[in-house]
Amino acid sequence: MQILKEDIKNRIIAAALEEFKEQGYLGASIRNIASNAGIALGTIYKYFKNKEDLFNSLVEPVYNDVLLTLKDSIDSSINPICTVIDIKDVILDIFKVKNKELLILFDKSKGSKFENFKEEMISVIHIILQKELMQQLKERDIEVKDPFICYVLSTTLLEGVYTLLRTQEDGVRISILVDQLIHIIFTDIEKRFEEMSHIF
Repeated sequence: MQILKEDIKNRIIAAALEEFKEQGYLGASIRNIASNAGIALGTIYKYFKNKEDLFNSLVEPVYNDVLLTLKDSIDSSINPICTVIDIKDVILDIFKVKNKELLILFDKSKGSKFENFKEEMISVIHIILQKELMQQLKERDIEVKDPFICYVLSTTLLEGVYTLLRTQEDGVRISILVDQLIHIIFTDIEKRFEEMSHIF
């Protein structure tokens, strides 16, 4: 009996992931999820209170693993995440095992308590990038005319990573492409800031 119950729950979860990925939180239908799981509509409510409860049970662990890991590490003296490579590693490690949940968080969570996930990610990356980049520039006595450029770089990085996660399936290729993106954005960035300080 327990195995049967676990099987039913797994079918609900699999169907729900597909429904939320295709329709988003707001457009998803519990009726469709039940139909695609091959169960009666009422059966879902034996496992989850409502659509919100089902959605949260799927994406909240991933939200915690990605965002809270980054947030908690910002001021941590033990294994702090302080570079864009560290950020990449956290995101891709989660994507390897929870790719659908992560993509849902990024782009299909409108109307849920996680709808600001992308903006929260950008804010955290902005803090990390500011610490890393500003320190490098300060050490070279390079003045940044407007620090808001760090926020723009953070947005560019996250949107680039999200685009790769959304469009590519090969994990190795994604990792290589993200490394290339980071290289294009950040290699010799101090020199570029130095050049800009003389132009603007």
